[in-house]
Amino acid sequence: MVFDSHCHLDFPAFDKDRDELLAQCYRQGITHICLPATEQPHWSRLINMLGAHKSGVTLYGALGLHPFFLHSHKDSYLEELDQLLSNKPESVVAVGETGLDLFIENPDLPRQEELFAAQIIIAAHHNLPLILHVRKAHDQTASLLRKLRFQEGGIVHAWSGSEQQAKAFLDLGFKLGIGGSLTYERAKRLRRQVTDLPLNAFVLETDAPDIPPAGLEKGERNTPLTSVSVLNIMSELRQEPVHTLAPALMKNTHQVLNITT
Repeated sequence: MVFDSHCHLDFPAFDKDRDELLAQCYRQGITHICLPATEQPHWSRLINMLGAHKSGVTLYGALGLHPFFLHSHKDSYLEELDQLLSNKPESVVAVGETGLDLFIENPDLPRQEELFAAQIIIAAHHNLPLILHVRKAHDQTASLLRKLRFQEGGIVHAWSGSEQQAKAFLDLGFKLGIGGSLTYERAKRLRRQVTDLPLNAFVLETDAPDIPPAGLEKGERNTPLTSVSVLNIMSELRQEPVHTLAPALMKNTHQVLNITT
């Protein structure tokens, strides 16, 4: 069984064939998927999708404000997030997608840090882990988590940092999200980390429909099915059988998201 810990299945890119795709996922052994939110207008749409799907796949979710959409976020959304989490369904398991992104144009780091810090505090208040989006800001992100003494852990989505930065996040109780980037032979640093770091450092993800894996035609949509390819490459790199890796990675994801069922 496979858990795709990061997939935007609520996006319109999946509107035409979502049910069919989920049925295909289940046949391929993908039994759990987590859907992180990106903007406040998407929260209700996402919540309505969560739970046991007729395909057999169980859908979990996270609610948060993504740094890429910085200028669309209002302070009032933070209060709304806090209230939603006070009465959340069991299938909402984290706060996110949130974090820091210095790769975007006009990043306005002070405003990003303000919104991120507020979401860290909200997550801590509700004893929820974080799902982090981090680009070119791993040190700043880890520093803010330490400063606010965040202890609930979470997942650093689309891991792209150094070995030293990986160990910093692992020490903070986070797992590293490994997805389609691993399928590229040029991803030498990532492949080395996947080989060398302990297995309990990782969870699988796809970020579908984004971050396409190697071999996808230009413009072709990424899907949760990519997680099977990522698992197979991880098996090759670590020289460990899939039947050993899959349950361990599933356990990692359940553990970090505090899922007991």
